[in-house]
Amino acid sequence: MNKKIILSWTISTALIIAVSAFIIYSKEKALTGYVSAYQDMAYKAERGFIESIPVYRDFAKPAMISELTKFNLKDSAAGAAEHGIVPLKDIDDINANIKSGKLVTVDSPGEKLYYFHNVQKEYRYLTPQGKAGLELAAARFQQKIQAHKQGLPVVKLAISSVIRTVDYQEKIFGRKFVSTHSYGGCFDIFFEDYFVQLPIPDNTGSTEEKIRKSLHGRTGFLMGDALREQFHSVLMETLLELQRENRIYVFFEEENRCYHITVLAK
Repeated sequence: MNKKIILSWTISTALIIAVSAFIIYSKEKALTGYVSAYQDMAYKAERGFIESIPVYRDFAKPAMISELTKFNLKDSAAGAAEHGIVPLKDIDDINANIKSGKLVTVDSPGEKLYYFHNVQKEYRYLTPQGKAGLELAAARFQQKIQAHKQGLPVVKLAISSVIRTVDYQEKIFGRKFVSTHSYGGCFDIFFEDYFVQLPIPDNTGSTEEKIRKSLHGRTGFLMGDALREQFHSVLMETLLELQRENRIYVFFEEENRCYHITVLAK
């Protein structure tokens, strides 16, 4: 009897181990297939960008560069003063203007067509007009990408500066002064960094979703870096068009690798 029990237990244990091994193998195979499919999707998207959008060094003609950079810092400062609010001295000024409705957050929950590149949370505010200008630039950028080829993934812009108070200027430059960013209607777009938002595959389970989130962040920034010359071309198209429409002034900050944008009243 004892031998029968031992034999039965041994067989049951062997079956459990075999079934468990099969489940683990199947799951690993499925996950490997998922990662492979995700990589294929990323590669297809990358080829779509490369084959439909020219690199900046080929796209940007001298006349285009001259037109885009025709406004200097003095022009931007005059536009900021005319269309912005009283210069912000410190965090208390920011909070007072938020309370009065003269400043609004540009970092509200939910998906945005931009992300922040080294901008502290307490400075992520603009005037309502400034916010509208930022959202317009990001949306027009997407439209230009789709004009090159329909169905390409969303590409997010890197915003490297928004509000800068007089006190904050001292932290950066060692002295207090009013910046164009102190008026609440200016922001900087860092043209060396982008994020490609790849689509979410259908029917993903919890494990696949964890893998996707890990791949999503890393792949998005890696693709943005690899394709920055293509995206810089589209950004130039976008800013030229908006400047021609008298929506913005663009000031080129070569040292900071960014376009300083002053939003004008419309």
